[in-house]
Amino acid sequence: MRLAFTSDIHIDINGPNVLEALVARVRDVRPDVLLVAGDIATGAPTLLATLLALKAEVPHLLLTAGNHDVWSGKQALAKGIDAWAWLDKLLPALAAEAGAVLLDAGPVRIGDLGFAGSLGWYDLSTREHTLDAPEEAYRTGRWGGLRWNDFEYAVWNGPNGQAMEYPDVAAVLRERLGAHMAALDAPRLVVATHVLAFEEQIQRRAHPGWRFVNAFMGSFALGRLVRSDPRVVLHVAGHTHHGSDHRFGSLRSVVSPLGYRGEWKGGTPAEAVRRALTVLELPG
Repeated sequence: MRLAFTSDIHIDINGPNVLEALVARVRDVRPDVLLVAGDIATGAPTLLATLLALKAEVPHLLLTAGNHDVWSGKQALAKGIDAWAWLDKLLPALAAEAGAVLLDAGPVRIGDLGFAGSLGWYDLSTREHTLDAPEEAYRTGRWGGLRWNDFEYAVWNGPNGQAMEYPDVAAVLRERLGAHMAALDAPRLVVATHVLAFEEQIQRRAHPGWRFVNAFMGSFALGRLVRSDPRVVLHVAGHTHHGSDHRFGSLRSVVSPLGYRGEWKGGTPAEAVRRALTVLELPG
């Protein structure tokens, strides 16, 4: 099976010529399965148009949600359209309309490979405890002049109508992923998470602001879940915009994002897409 994957394509920000370049590259490599590990676009019209364009080129289009994919503005939030509404209602409907599979909603088996996936969320296990930032900063996403925008736009309301704490959201999504993995009757699994799952994938730098936002990079408990199932041969992640490729025994974990135009360090959209779209041949 030829699998192509990437993440963080941000078509609403990067523009239609980036989508055109991605479609052309997918057409060239002719994968059996295309997997996009989140941050496709903010907003239903652009997201649907992106999925329709990609699905036209592949037999199977799989995706996970990204944090930007579950954003809502103040007016939408006032109408009850929070991150749960995006993840559990709107995104599954958009994926179905495009003929794609949202892995957050359930796993899928293609040949001998099972695919499971999740947006995942931040349980603060990735934070740097030596940083002199108060606990309130991690509860609000604000420290100094920094603001982590998910706290404003990705609001997860609980049954009582109050916003859930991020570690609680992470636990719910991790439990869902575990159930999806367990439900797969397949000899080998590919697991995709939008957020990071392993320390080796996190960019540790000296700048205090960078050290602060590392708290919102992912969840090491996700990594333990992925490694707990010996059937998992490949883990795909995104979110960081920094590519990496690591092996943990028989497990390979790859981050292969496109990211924002300003992060490409020159080059055309076609060149950026070529670097970002990883293609692997997997048994199955």
